[in-house]
Amino acid sequence: MITKEVIRDIYKEYAKPEENQENLQIDHFLNMLSAHHKLKMEGDELVFEDMEEFNPFRRILARNLHAILEFNKHVAFVFPNHILFLGKRSPELHVHFKPEPEAEEEPKKKSLFKRLFSGGK
Repeated sequence: MITKEVIRDIYKEYAKPEENQENLQIDHFLNMLSAHHKLKMEGDELVFEDMEEFNPFRRILARNLHAILEFNKHVAFVFPNHILFLGKRSPELHVHFKPEPEAEEEPKKKSLFKRLFSGGK
């Protein structure tokens, strides 16, 4: 079962991208998911062919992929700010967005650009 704690640990464990893309075994997972998902590698992009053209998750640069993890019913494609969970036995796709840092953490200073264009927020 994929719980909030598991997701938090995934973001923590895979905070940096895999140095060697071959270690991700992308082809293995594309073959595993091919029964329910239309995925292919096109150059250095992972393309979800069954998504609409304007979907922001349709084309993803493989170099942004931090890990691919297999669970009982899902395969997780881990990116810096989100995780795509694809069903192994169904065409389901879930996206989890990384939550903002907790309020207890010291807030980061805003860049000049952000201060100018955030409306003082």
